Amino acid sequence: MKQKAVSMLLIAALAAGMLTGCGNEASSGGEGTKTPDSGAKQETNESPATDKDAETGESDMQGDGTDLSQLTFGQDNWKIDMSYDYSGPQFKRFDGMEFTRVVDTMGTDLPEGMTIDDNDRVWDFQLKTGLTPKTIWSASGEAYSQKLNAAIASGEIPDLLRVDLNQYYALVKADLVADLTDEILNGDHPGIQDLYAMGDNAALKAVTVNGRIYGLPQAYMSFDNAPIIWIRQDWMEQLNLEEPKTYADLEKIALAFMEADFDGNGQADTYGFPILERYSTSTGGDGSPCDLFLNVGKAAPGIWQRQEDGTVIYGSLMDGAKEALTMLNDWYEKGIIPSDFATWDDETLKQTIGEGKAGILLSPWWGGLTTLATNVTLDPNARWSAYMLPREEGEEIRSAAGNPALSVHVVRKGFEDPSVFVYAYDMLSGGYKADPASGYTNSLKANNTYSPMQGCSSPSVLTSPMKDALDKIFVTHEIKTQEELEAFVQQETDGLMKGDGAQFTMMIEYGLAMDEMVEEGQNLRDIAIGDLDAPTTYTWYLAGRIGIRAIAYAQPAPVSTVFQGTTDGMNNYGTFLADFEKEAYTKMIMGDTDGQSISDYFDAFVEKYLEQGGAEITQEVQDLIGK
Repeated sequence: MKQKAVSMLLIAALAAGMLTGCGNEASSGGEGTKTPDSGAKQETNESPATDKDAETGESDMQGDGTDLSQLTFGQDNWKIDMSYDYSGPQFKRFDGMEFTRVVDTMGTDLPEGMTIDDNDRVWDFQLKTGLTPKTIWSASGEAYSQKLNAAIASGEIPDLLRVDLNQYYALVKADLVADLTDEILNGDHPGIQDLYAMGDNAALKAVTVNGRIYGLPQAYMSFDNAPIIWIRQDWMEQLNLEEPKTYADLEKIALAFMEADFDGNGQADTYGFPILERYSTSTGGDGSPCDLFLNVGKAAPGIWQRQEDGTVIYGSLMDGAKEALTMLNDWYEKGIIPSDFATWDDETLKQTIGEGKAGILLSPWWGGLTTLATNVTLDPNARWSAYMLPREEGEEIRSAAGNPALSVHVVRKGFEDPSVFVYAYDMLSGGYKADPASGYTNSLKANNTYSPMQGCSSPSVLTSPMKDALDKIFVTHEIKTQEELEAFVQQETDGLMKGDGAQFTMMIEYGLAMDEMVEEGQNLRDIAIGDLDAPTTYTWYLAGRIGIRAIAYAQPAPVSTVFQGTTDGMNNYGTFLADFEKEAYTKMIMGDTDGQSISDYFDAFVEKYLEQGGAEITQEVQDLIGK
């Protein structure tokens, strides 16, 4: 088989460790560049001119006459790569403008010769924006948190501040931060506007207070923990079963698996649809039926949702949950759901799958690397397929998308021009590029915590250009080989090879390489590549090809929370209410409802939940984010 060097590098990289999301900021390489040194030209606050050179069609000049090609950044005098077109109105620099900030230095020793405001992360930021940070104080870990909360309480905050959602709501309530609504939604910022739109603007919705936006959320939405439905493909083929298109089809497959006696022991000991007591849409994960709730009744357990009148509701109390609970109870009564599922944990589920006692598994796309691994290793005949299903054929598929924002960047109210940070955030996603010929390297040495603003990759595996790649591979089949994918990646490098996009791209490349092996008649279980032993090769194929393909085919609508903070009521009643909710849901699935119908029992549960602190919490959330 034709095996390219890039494939071996890819495999080595994948074998080195599990994928990490954009929350792992310390290891993020970014698109590096360095900060203007003292000789850099300053005060370049206009959009680049559109007058082009008569011969090249390019212009090096800003609207105020500054020669961009002469700006230099950092110790190595990095330059802007002038082979790109910077004529769009979003390309607005602010050379010479300073702003204050604070920095958490925990666990982030700087390379020799670098300081908090003089390091390659800062140089990178300054090349893209022209802005110069001035740190007014720094601290480490808990000391930083305490000092930051004290600063917020006193109203003494820097010009730019990165906060969590609780701190964000406190700052908004205290009227300490600038209103960025019009600039974010209507300004010349296509990069971040497109990025937020990719996640159905869920990140913006999470920071919307009474219809206004007071910060730039660090988008994080993805389907990383969405519980895909994995099914034993070899079992379906043995029973001549068709692929499922709805949950009704899934029920038929589960019943068929239970009756088939695949292990030949003459006992009805195959489980149909094992689940765990994990109902929350905020976490998903192995064994969680949360997507079933989203598609059967459209309730969203564990997260906050907006109702048609603009008020908020805790998703576990949504009336539609009755439909999903009724379906799960029916499956429980039929023996499809294990009678003792409430006692199961991750190890129970993994052992059950590993021993071939179940042919259906709820697990994220990366479940092929984890929960399915034991089964694949022990059973050389085991082959798995993956699906995301609607309730009825043709209906929209909804799926758990996770929390939409990691953090929020806010601007001090009274700062001379808050829009500069919206321009800056846009430039992080697709602005000025560093010229590699000037010594720039993609591997920045300073930890990402020193970057004045924390960027992130696109908020979904289904976003463009990631979505374009998936469509071309799985839907239109325009990309069939590694060479074709590499050509596409080269064309779309700026968006596709950053953060999670790079990781998913590697997984897809790996899948394409495996497809070539399969087409040549090779058994993936017999192939050891790099550090991957033979069975492990197939688990990578399951994750990178089968799992991601299921998401690409389904094109699910992301469902996430509209409130990520913590209220006083949550601190007071949260643990009790979480246990109360889990117990009630489990009892309804098991039919332990004191003789009541599931509908009546659910109504009583909602009433008690609200009486025991839920109503107070709901009002707190409503007051914080408004209508």
